[in-house]
Amino acid sequence: MTKLHYRGVSYDNATHGHPSSAPVEHTYRGQHFEAPLNHDVAPVDPRQELHYRGQVYHHQASAAADQVNQG
Repeated sequence: MTKLHYRGVSYDNATHGHPSSAPVEHTYRGQHFEAPLNHDVAPVDPRQELHYRGQVYHHQASAAADQVNQG
């Protein structure tokens, strides 16, 4: 089924196109950017620290993959 609803309005998901890789000018929080809406995912650097609400995290993709592969 491709009919979806958002806030009471139904729409057909099959009619939506995919984002283009052509650069688009836009402003976010006062900074001007010119970048495509569609982009490749950046590679994960497990040495990089992530900070969220005062807590420090590290990428744990390999640990998560190990848990999935065990079960």
